[in-house]
Amino acid sequence: MNKTKKILILLAAIFSFVDVGLGIYDIVSYFRLAPAQRGPVFYVIFSFVEIFASIAVAVLLVLSIWKNGSMFRARYGMYITALVISIIVNLLSITSILLVITMFLSDWEWVKPKDEPVVKGSQREKEEQIAKLRERRDKGEITEEQYQEELTNLL
Repeated sequence: MNKTKKILILLAAIFSFVDVGLGIYDIVSYFRLAPAQRGPVFYVIFSFVEIFASIAVAVLLVLSIWKNGSMFRARYGMYITALVISIIVNLLSITSILLVITMFLSDWEWVKPKDEPVVKGSQREKEEQIAKLRERRDKGEITEEQYQEELTNLL
């Protein structure tokens, strides 16, 4: 998961908690009015539904990026569920807008299947060979000059 996507998802979770606070404020202000001035009870019921939905969205978003986003692909369902709940409850909330924006950010680790076969000569194979070279150099199996020479041959 790229850093921009992670930050936007975290901001969406924070704004979801702000929505919880606003829902509580709506309920309290409804009951502070005189009974003759109150609107239909539907508004209070919807505020309760909105509070529970916002809590669910925030929790799902935090769980989807848990452990620095390393499990994002495995927890992608939580992210999509949070997006759908957020859109259903309030389409034009900041949370929904941020989540829709994150849908269109490219994230190569997210797009590629995890068990993609390695094709000889592909970019992924080269990256793996470079990582192995670094490990060998760090362990002291090869010198810095040998590392640079093999790296040049790979590239």
